[in-house]
Amino acid sequence: MTTTIDASNVKQAKKPHKDSSTQKYLPFTEIRGNCMIMKDGSSRMVLKVQALNFNLKSEEEQDSIIYGYQRFLNSLRFPVQIIVRSLKVDIESYLLKLKNLALKQPNHLLQEQTYRYIDFLTNLIDMAQIMKKEFYIVVPFDQVNEESVRNTGIMGMFQNFWSSITSEETIMSVRAKRRNGEYLRKGNYERLTTIKGSLEQIGLKSEEVDKDGLVRLLYDYYNPRIGGEQKIREKIDNMGIQ
Repeated sequence: MTTTIDASNVKQAKKPHKDSSTQKYLPFTEIRGNCMIMKDGSSRMVLKVQALNFNLKSEEEQDSIIYGYQRFLNSLRFPVQIIVRSLKVDIESYLLKLKNLALKQPNHLLQEQTYRYIDFLTNLIDMAQIMKKEFYIVVPFDQVNEESVRNTGIMGMFQNFWSSITSEETIMSVRAKRRNGEYLRKGNYERLTTIKGSLEQIGLKSEEVDKDGLVRLLYDYYNPRIGGEQKIREKIDNMGIQ
C-alpha cells in the first residue's frame, strides 16, 4: 500500500527567531546613574575635558604643562582611554537667533548688515567645513566584588536550577546585580575623582558626563551621520538602555 503525502499540507518548521535588536552588538548592558555597566562585568565612567590653548602659553608655561601631563600619565595605576572627537560646527541656533534680532531691528541699515553677516556665516560654514574638537577620558573599573561572588556561590545551586526552568531573572539575581552595580559605581567614581584632581593640577578643567550626556555621546558615536537632537531618548530606549 502506497501513501501519498501532499507537500502543500505539510507545515514547514519555523525557523528560529533571530534577535534583530542592536543591543546584542553593544559592549554595555545598561547605564546606571552616570556609570555604564559593561557586558563583561566591568564599568565605565567618562570625563569631558575642556580644551587648553597651548600655543598662547609662554615657553615656561608650555614646559610646565608638558611635565605635569607626563607626571599624570606616570601616576596612573590603571588604564584609561583618551578620546578626541572632531565634529562639524553646528550654528543653526546661533543663526536663528541672529535672524530674530534682524527682524526686530528698527534701523534698516543695521538690519541689512545683520542679514549680510548671516549669509557670510552660512557660506563660511558650507565652504570651510569648520570643525570643533571634544576631549574625553574613559575611566574603567573592573575589580571583582568579593561579596557578590560569595553570595553567588552560596545561592548558585538554586539559581542554576531556577534558570534551567525559566528564562526570567530571579529576585536574588536582580538584587545581586543591583549590589554589584552600586559597587562598580562607587569604585569607578573614586578613580574618576582621582583623575579629575590630577588634571586640575596641570590646569585642565574637566567634568563628569552625566546620564543624559552619555546617552547623547553614545547615540552620536553609533550614528555618526545623523545630526541634531533627533529623538535621542526614543532611539536609546529602543536599544534597551535603562
